[in-house]
Amino acid sequence: MFHAGLGTFSAAALLMLACLGLTAWQLPRKQIEITTLVRRLTNLGFALHTLSVLILVFMLVSQDYTNAYVVGVVNPAMPTYLKITALWGGQAGSMFFWSWIINLCLVIALNRRHILQDNWSYLFALLNLLFFTGISFLIESPFRRVWQLADASLTESLFSPAAGASVYGGLIGFGLNPLLRHWGMIIHPPLLYIGFGAFLLPFAETLGHLVIKGDAENLIARLRPWLLFAWIFLTAGIALGSWWSYDVLGWGGYWAWDPVETSSLLPWLISTGLLHSMFLQQKRDIFKRINVILILLSYLLILFSILMTRAGLLSSVHAFGESAISRPLMVFLLFFTAISFGLVIWRRKKLDSGWEFTSYFSRDALFLYTLVLLGAITLVCLWGLVYPLIFGAGGTEIALDRGYYDRAVTPLFVLLVLLMAVCPLVGWSLSSLKKFGRRSFIPALFALLGAIAAFIWLSRSWVALLAIFIVLLGLAVLVAQTWRELWGSEKPLKKFWQMRSRYGAYLVHAGILLIVLGIVGVEGLSDNIQGTMAPGDKMPLAEYHFEFVGLTEAYDNPEYLSVRAEIDLWRGDEVIARLTPGQDIYDNRGQYVSIPGKRSTFGGDIYTLLLDYEADMGYVVVQATINPLVNFMWLGGLFLCLGAAFNLSSPIVREQALPKQKDDDNEDDSEPEGNAS
Repeated sequence: MFHAGLGTFSAAALLMLACLGLTAWQLPRKQIEITTLVRRLTNLGFALHTLSVLILVFMLVSQDYTNAYVVGVVNPAMPTYLKITALWGGQAGSMFFWSWIINLCLVIALNRRHILQDNWSYLFALLNLLFFTGISFLIESPFRRVWQLADASLTESLFSPAAGASVYGGLIGFGLNPLLRHWGMIIHPPLLYIGFGAFLLPFAETLGHLVIKGDAENLIARLRPWLLFAWIFLTAGIALGSWWSYDVLGWGGYWAWDPVETSSLLPWLISTGLLHSMFLQQKRDIFKRINVILILLSYLLILFSILMTRAGLLSSVHAFGESAISRPLMVFLLFFTAISFGLVIWRRKKLDSGWEFTSYFSRDALFLYTLVLLGAITLVCLWGLVYPLIFGAGGTEIALDRGYYDRAVTPLFVLLVLLMAVCPLVGWSLSSLKKFGRRSFIPALFALLGAIAAFIWLSRSWVALLAIFIVLLGLAVLVAQTWRELWGSEKPLKKFWQMRSRYGAYLVHAGILLIVLGIVGVEGLSDNIQGTMAPGDKMPLAEYHFEFVGLTEAYDNPEYLSVRAEIDLWRGDEVIARLTPGQDIYDNRGQYVSIPGKRSTFGGDIYTLLLDYEADMGYVVVQATINPLVNFMWLGGLFLCLGAAFNLSSPIVREQALPKQKDDDNEDDSEPEGNAS
């Protein structure tokens, strides 16, 4: 299968180069439109690329141990579904899969004919595809074979490394990293890759538009569906990664400000600001230059995130090891950064929208404040990532710990959430101040009563109480606004669906507020205890008792030993659940994976971990934690994706994306969107 896989991949790469040559030949002749031949070659190249991916998957499933990548990520004990997902479980395979995702997005865009319809835009997208294809072909090839040299030593190479070398298939695979065998991590990387790849298309389209026209006219309307689509997948990927961290890493946390986590957050922050500012451009024809910069930054930060993850520059549980791709990636990132900002500077006058700041308390101003805060959080996170690279260049490992991020980001995030809470009440002019006072009274009263109740029954921390007040205020505002708009309608559900672009924005805001509520529960209201227990011992925590019943050991899978502690959860005189925290111990790797024992309810989790044990002596070391409200974080992540999907499904979004659509065709529909924030 080696020759079939490498052959189809090589043919796909040659077709990409042919498309590059044809496009480069047309541009000096001012032929802007993509030819039919280039479209057909692109589609054929994608088909061959897809076939090469399927061949590699077959090699993984069939355990072809003549392939070095298969040896590194597959073993006989792994089930078939894990062998398939091992495609993105290692450096070479994941880069190969990433290049295929880029190709997929490129082909979809070409065939849907909404964006990427000129040679310049196509060229910029194709250069990205060729670069990552070249990485998979020349540096991190997943088709490298295992060779036995004349002296019986083993090496890996794409082709014969020396005279007398022969292909060797006698190794038994090492298997996938145990941390990646959780179903969350099976789904998490593809979601992120799709989100990352989808952001390439607006990036390339914007660069092409700057070269050809430079005025950003109608650009946002065409790009909006792709931006929403990309944001949905990026959000889902980040949320799922956070849940995986909570469920697998064995520390009970949801976000550790790990370098890879933080780098993936950067494009999300910028693209979230973009979703706000692009609405202002469509509504009031302002922020053109800002929107162009944000589109370009979103993808440039994705390239930066790939650099952090793939190049091994920083230590991370998520990152791959050191790799030879760091320098090419850095040069590629700098190249496109220079092109992007060079074009923006060149077209700066055409991008001027003539907007003037007229009020400190209007919808325009609040959107601007939102952009400033999101930008400030991005800069804080970016500095936290580059600081170790700058000051640790001499060989000393330096890192900014979680305290840096918490101290710097928390006040900015609180201000951002406060803006989000009041923004739906604010109109477009100063005359809306009177309405703001009337409309905010009941939500503010509700939030105040909720904060007082929290003070009595939950917490005395002023930070937690302030956060609870803001969250309740924001949720009450959204409910009140929705009720006010739908009250009296003969068909409220029909009206809701017709205005789903607006209510999708409300749902996204509600999702952020719910995530904040979950964070408050974990960070401000949680309680925990740790102790050494023998069978029959009880450990108290709040109104609960944890009774250690016994310890079991079994090889449920020949690859690892499953150790489980059986713990009865008591409330009063009643056992309400049996928790089974444990460890899966991989002796051949010297590694174990913590398996938490949880009891999840709408109000929160009771979360237990087996920290240590002694089977012969019969004792265990257990940590028990009560995490109130934690599940609102996962519910909030779902709301974010659903809200953006509502917006994406709106007819006005799809119609505005069509090249033939005129701006005034949907004039009657603009007001329902206009109140979304």
